[in-house]
Order: sequence, then C-alpha cells, then structure tokens
Amino acid sequence: MLNKLYLMGESGAGKTTIALSFALHLQEKGLQVAYFKPKTASRHLPLNQDADAYLMKRTLELPWETEQIAPLNFESIYIFGPSEHIQSSAREMAGKLEKNLHEISSNSELVLIEGGKYPGDCFSLSLDDLSLAIKWQTPVILVSELKKDTDLDRLLFYNNLMQSRGVFLLGNIFNNIPQTILNKAREVYRPLMEEKGCRLLGIIPSQPMFTFPTVAEFCEALRGEILTGEEHLDLPVEEIVIGTMTIEGALSYLRRAINKAVITGGDRSDMALTALETSISALILTGGLYPDIRVITRARERNVPVLLVQCDTYTTIGLLQGIVRQIRPDDAQTIALFKEEVIRHCPWEKIVAEANAQEGYFPTKEK
Repeated sequence: MLNKLYLMGESGAGKTTIALSFALHLQEKGLQVAYFKPKTASRHLPLNQDADAYLMKRTLELPWETEQIAPLNFESIYIFGPSEHIQSSAREMAGKLEKNLHEISSNSELVLIEGGKYPGDCFSLSLDDLSLAIKWQTPVILVSELKKDTDLDRLLFYNNLMQSRGVFLLGNIFNNIPQTILNKAREVYRPLMEEKGCRLLGIIPSQPMFTFPTVAEFCEALRGEILTGEEHLDLPVEEIVIGTMTIEGALSYLRRAINKAVITGGDRSDMALTALETSISALILTGGLYPDIRVITRARERNVPVLLVQCDTYTTIGLLQGIVRQIRPDDAQTIALFKEEVIRHCPWEKIVAEANAQEGYFPTKEK
C-alpha cells in the first residue's frame, strides 16, 4: 500500500499548495495524512520556523513539532572541512532524517514529502531529492511551472534523469499555467511530453489569488509602516511599477499594468496621486518621507494600502525580488479554493490507485 509520496520541483512551482490540497482531500476521506520536508532554507520570520512546515502543522493539525517536520535547514554554504568530515556530517544528517520520517510515517497512513528548492540540492551530500526518493522507495510527482519553451526542456530533462536513475516517477503536474499559454500547454506541450514517454497528470491554470504575492507579504518583506489600508493587505500584486520618471512617461505603464504595486518616493505626491487613479493594489513610498495628506485621503477612498519604507527605491526593489505567494494557516478561503482547483484538474484517486498497483515496488508499512 502506498504510504509515501514525494512532490518535487523547482522553487515557486507550487509544491506546498498542491501537497496541502492533496492532504486535505484525503483527510476528508478518512485517511491519516502527514507531511514531511527533509530540507528547508525558508523561515517564518516571526516564529523562526519553516513556513511550509508551520502551515501544514496548523492546517492538518499534525502532532509533531515543526523542527521534526522540517529537520534540516541549509543555507547557501553548507560544505565545510575535509572529505571525511563531510561524509560524517552527511551520515549524521541522513540519520536524523530517517529517525524523524520513521516516527511520522509510523503514525500515518500516508506521508507527503516535499522536495527542496531544486531536486539536485545537496547532491554533494547524497541528500538530493532523487537520492532520498530512491532510498525511501517513494514514488514521485514532479510539479512544474511553465511560462516558456525552455521550461518544458528543463522538465523533460528532469524526467529523463529520474527515469535513468530508477526513480519511480508517477507523472508530472503543470501548475500556475498562464492563460496566455494554456492552450499551448494542452495542445502542444502535452503531446510532446507523451512522445518522450513522460506522463502528464494534470494542468492547473493560473489564478491571481493563488499565484501572486499579496500586499501583506510585501509589507513583511519590507518591514514597512502601514499608513492606511490595513484591511486590504490581502490584495494580490501582479506587477511592480517604478515611479521615478515624469508623469507623462509613466502614464502608459500605470494604465496598462493591473493589480500593481507602485514604488515611488514619499515626496512624489504627483506620481502617487496619478497611480491611485489606476488599477493599483498598493502604493509603496520610499525614503522615509511622509506623503501629502491628499495621497492618504485618496488612498482611503480607493481602499488602497499605502506602505512607508525607510530605504531608497533601489534597495526596496531588491528586497522584493523572489517574493512568492505564501499561504497562511488562517487563509481558509484561499486554501479551500485552491483545493477545489487541484482536485478538479488532477485525478488524485487514480494517481493513488496506480501507485498502489505497483506490486513489489514499495515495502509494506511497518506497524
């Protein structure tokens, strides 16, 4: 019987939200579902815990501490000392993973394992996702976000690599697929995948409320002061527009971009007021300069959050690089909607049934 399932993919592909949706769906059917994330590099800043482990613990009501659910934290530099020291450290880390996974799986009917930022991370320590999946004899679903043709090339490469190493790859999920290439994904990418012997389990279209970060996440990253609009921090931010040019030069960009965050100096009231007349999710004022009262008044009328940060515009842009949508445990509506989308586009019962049909591949779960 299937007792583990490994979700792999690159950072931002949506592994966590798919794992959560799958877990909630199976919990509703009466299964005891757990979650395990062997390697992490992310943190929930207020709690100094892995954000994904914290989300899963709270939402699935898991009894283990987040440190057990996500036991190993890797920074960008983790290789120290001579070879024998590295090997000793790797064995110690592998033992820690085995101990925690055994405890979690012994008290669960299914453990969903989420891979790291990239499947190859920690390959030097033999702790990459592929090596762990082989060691734990765990079937794999590869989650990918496709925006351009080279993304498909990279996905096919991963498929080929896994198959050549003997990983049991159940199939692939295309996630967060923009509407502009949705037909291409169905009519071009899917047949190409099948021609290469790669199975596609589902295509999940992009949804702004699932895909894009919120104003709250921008505020957390910038540690800014909220001048107005605290009740609208859940608005999605699809694009960032820098308001450092003249009004005439910026107007076409401001009108074209929707659900945007506009970054401009606190002394640029003309730019701020112009931006507030367009589709805007947040106004970010830099330099620690408080705006003209007209800006605050208009923002309140338009229900637009205004954030004030102390750093300059260039630094602010850097702080916002790489921010992705982070679902929070109290975000019940978004979690429910995403679960519906995942189940609608991915045949989970069929996936589990086919994994269970692979007789002899998986060990029987220890009681």
